[in-house]
Amino acid sequence: MRSAAALAVALGLVFVGSAASAPKPHVERARAGAVEAVFSYSYDAAKFRFTKQRLRIRRSGETRFAARLRRPPDGGLNAQPAGYFAHRRSVSISDLDGDGEPEVILDLYWGGAHCCWYTQIYRYVAGAAGYRTNVHVWGNFSYVLADLDHNGLQELVTRDNRFSYAFASFAYTRWPVRILSYLRGRLRVTTTAYPSEIRRDATALWREAMARRHGPSNQGIIAAWAADQCLLGRFAQAFRTIDRLSRTGRIHGERTRVQFKKRLRSFLRRTGYL
Repeated sequence: MRSAAALAVALGLVFVGSAASAPKPHVERARAGAVEAVFSYSYDAAKFRFTKQRLRIRRSGETRFAARLRRPPDGGLNAQPAGYFAHRRSVSISDLDGDGEPEVILDLYWGGAHCCWYTQIYRYVAGAAGYRTNVHVWGNFSYVLADLDHNGLQELVTRDNRFSYAFASFAYTRWPVRILSYLRGRLRVTTTAYPSEIRRDATALWREAMARRHGPSNQGIIAAWAADQCLLGRFAQAFRTIDRLSRTGRIHGERTRVQFKKRLRSFLRRTGYL
C-alpha cells in the first residue's frame, strides 16, 4: 500500500492542474485622502469569466458603500475589470469636479471584440445616503482623464461612438474627439469649449484621409473630420471641400459622391453637429 506522501507525489500533477484552473481572487485598491476603494473579483481563465465582483468604499475609516456589481447595462453579460488584461488598475479616485470631495471611478468592460466599455462613478452624498452611482457607457472606446484647460479639473476625453459603422466598416471608421465634464454627479458634453483639441483632431484625420485617397475607403475618416469642422463652425467650408475632392475621386468608399454627402449631412444633423 502506498504511503500518503507517495500518493500525494503520484497525484501531484492532478492537484496542480486543478489548482491552476480554479478561479483566482484579485483585489484592487485605490486611496486618496480619507477615501479608500477596494474592488475585488475572481477570474476563471478556463471559462474566460469574471465573478464575485464587489466594490467597497470607506470614508474616514467608515464603510459608506458595499455591494456586488450588477449586470452590465444594455444587455452586457459580464462585468469585466477594464484594466485587467493590460495589467492596469480598474478602480481609481479623483476629484472630477474640484469640489474637494473625490469621486470613486470604476472602469469596466462587458465583452465582445471591442465593445463595450463603461464607467461607474461614485459620488459621496452627505448623510445616510453614502455614495450615489452614475453609469456612462462609452461604447467601442474608453476615455482618458486630462486637465485640458489647466484649471485643476479633469476632463474625460474620448471618441464619439455614434460614428461606428455609420459610413464604413469598423476598420475604416474614424471617430471625432468628444470631451465630457463632470459636475454635481452628471457628465455633460463640453467638446466645443476646447477648440484647440478639435483642431488637433481634425488635422490628424485630414492627413489620414488624404493619405488614403487612392487606397481603401476614406469616407469614414472624412465623416469624422467633417464633424470636427462643424464643431469649429466651418460646416459650409467643409462641404465645399468634400464636394471638390469627391469630384476628383480623392474621397471614395461604399457610397457614391451624392449618397455620401446626403447621408453625412443627415447624420451630422441627427447627432447634433449641425
